[in-house]
Amino acid sequence: MKRALWHQHPHVRTGSDLTFGERAADRLKAAFGSWTFLIALNAVIGAWIILNSISRRPFDPFPFILLNLGLSWLAAQQGGALQIAANRGDRIASEVALTTQRSAAELVGMNQRQLAILEHLDGLDAAVSDLAETVRTVMAATREQARTGAAPRVPRPRGDDKTGKGQS
Repeated sequence: MKRALWHQHPHVRTGSDLTFGERAADRLKAAFGSWTFLIALNAVIGAWIILNSISRRPFDPFPFILLNLGLSWLAAQQGGALQIAANRGDRIASEVALTTQRSAAELVGMNQRQLAILEHLDGLDAAVSDLAETVRTVMAATREQARTGAAPRVPRPRGDDKTGKGQS
């Protein structure tokens, strides 16, 4: 039988982490919810009715009170097991939701840090652009000096000389 994907979730208890009752409820839920169970149940009921209808001395004559008792017992057992398994499913869903919420909060925090880094890099981009412009100006002045032999005239960079930042 194919297992659900929640078994692969790192924060869901499985295997030996489960109590005996939880493991039993999971197995019963898997068995009661299968085609094999439904076919076998219908075969048993059909055989029960046929054997008691054609027998000269039926052990459960019509209206099949013993069969009715057995089916009522089975329904009660299934109801309890399915409720235990459903409660476990609710706990699993809660655990997965809580982990997802925590993971989402961590991702939001990472995204905010990445945004701050990108904004810082954007500021550096402008500074590098200003520096590249200054280097081009100095290189042009150096070429001009080499061509003419005159003293270089290098314009001051934009902004404060101490910070090297351009004026906006």
